[in-house]
Amino acid sequence: MSYNKQYHYVGIDVAKQSLQIHTGERNESFAYNKDSLPGILEKIARFDSPLVALEPTGGYERKLVDALDSAGIAYHLVDTRRVKGFAASEGTKAKTDPIDAQLLSRFAKEKKLQPSAKPNATQKQVAELLDRRAHLSDLIAREKNRLQKARETTAPLIRSTLDHAKEQIDQVDKLIRQRLAEDREQKQRSQALQSICGVGEVTAWSVIAYMGQIETMGRNQLVALTGLAPFNRDSGNKKGKRYIQCGKAKVRKALYMAARTAATHNKVIREQVDRLLNESGKPYNVAITAAMRKLIIHMQSVLKKLNLQLA
Repeated sequence: MSYNKQYHYVGIDVAKQSLQIHTGERNESFAYNKDSLPGILEKIARFDSPLVALEPTGGYERKLVDALDSAGIAYHLVDTRRVKGFAASEGTKAKTDPIDAQLLSRFAKEKKLQPSAKPNATQKQVAELLDRRAHLSDLIAREKNRLQKARETTAPLIRSTLDHAKEQIDQVDKLIRQRLAEDREQKQRSQALQSICGVGEVTAWSVIAYMGQIETMGRNQLVALTGLAPFNRDSGNKKGKRYIQCGKAKVRKALYMAARTAATHNKVIREQVDRLLNESGKPYNVAITAAMRKLIIHMQSVLKKLNLQLA
């Protein structure tokens, strides 16, 4: 991927049944279905080196992304918070306003976006299975809360739902292992990540499925992509607290759980967390965030070494 390549940026706002497209000239609206996509792709392909900027929309974007892939048209899945922050900084929209196609096109041009790394078939399938796993985990958490307040009439039904959801999670995990077993490269990457104390299957799977080839990224890019780069809230002479934002929330959630485990069982991470808590007096969430950064950087290093061994 060339970081100096110039693109013609096209913004697409994806809804369930429609696409709003801004080509840099005007906004157009199209139905979103298999019959309309060929004409839309043909229109985009007329531009010299087109790159489509679109926002992840809970899975509605997948059909479009697959079509762009098949047509050889570059695309970039934008971070929603970055786009809203950009709009707010322009004074054109509040951070709570919806993102539209024209804004996506303008953001892409201003930031000179480059194509998103394309996941292979294994990574796509594992990502879909992990999404399902997350939904089941959320369901279990909600049902457990309901069970605490349930009467004798409904408690057995809730327990049945819990049992079924747990069985489905086991099935999902089995399917992920089977898919990785069929892809030698991704299986080796998963095993290498799990060799790190504190990193379990779900964390390794999340990095592989949602982050792509992290070994090819710069360190700053990696930390920013996971949403672990500290930002400031400084204004004039006022120094605000540092905070983290944006990034891959699904990966960050998995890293959080891994960092908590590593803070107990991984000597290097434990010493870092203890030092921040006891010597520097940092809050627990600050110490854990630092541990998450250290973990993802170490994971990148492990995958780089794996690539050298396989070269």
